[in-house]
Parts: sequence; C-alpha cells; structure tokens
Amino acid sequence: MGSGITTFEMIAELQRLAERAFVYKLRKANPYATDEEIENEVCKWYKLRPGAEHGDAEGRLLDPARFR
Repeated sequence: MGSGITTFEMIAELQRLAERAFVYKLRKANPYATDEEIENEVCKWYKLRPGAEHGDAEGRLLDPARFR
C-alpha cells in the first residue's frame, strides 16, 4: 500500500465518485429537479447513509458533549 497521502487521496476520490454516482441516480429519477433540490438530497444522503450516524468511526461511542 502507498503512503498515507496517496491513501487519503484515493479515499477522497472514491468519495467524489460516490457523490457523482448518487447525483446521477437522482437526476435520472427526477430530471426536473433543481440544483438546490439535488444538493439537499446529497446533504441528506451524507447524514443518513449507513455508517454516517456515528461519524463513520469504528470503536466505542463517546459522548460528544465532552468536546464542548
């Protein structure tokens, strides 16, 4: 496996690809959707997709209030 930077760049590119694929799916399902509607759906997807509910982190859950 490559360096940490290369790994991060690969992960970032996969994320961009996933978002583009999701936008394509949304536009195909509703060709008359506005850019704002598409953006709202993408934001919802980032918040509600599997793994997002805990910040995509592994391990035990901690109380986020400790960071306030």
